[in-house]
Amino acid sequence: MNVLQLAGSLPRDPEFRAFVALWMVPPREVDVEIAATFIRTVCEVQSRRELATDTEAQQRFHKFLRRPFLAWCDKQ
Repeated sequence: MNVLQLAGSLPRDPEFRAFVALWMVPPREVDVEIAATFIRTVCEVQSRRELATDTEAQQRFHKFLRRPFLAWCDKQ
């Protein structure tokens, strides 16, 4: 699965939404739209489609989202 596909599927993953909820201030439940907004904010893009061509956004996705999420999953 490429970065664009991952960015599109992660917001629908309940585990990813639980991970995103850890970063919410004040704490709150995270729905699909909030998770998608979180991805766009962290990756510094207006649309997740930009991940297909923006290599810096791809690096942010992996460094600040994917790898920390996978590490968090391993500890659960």
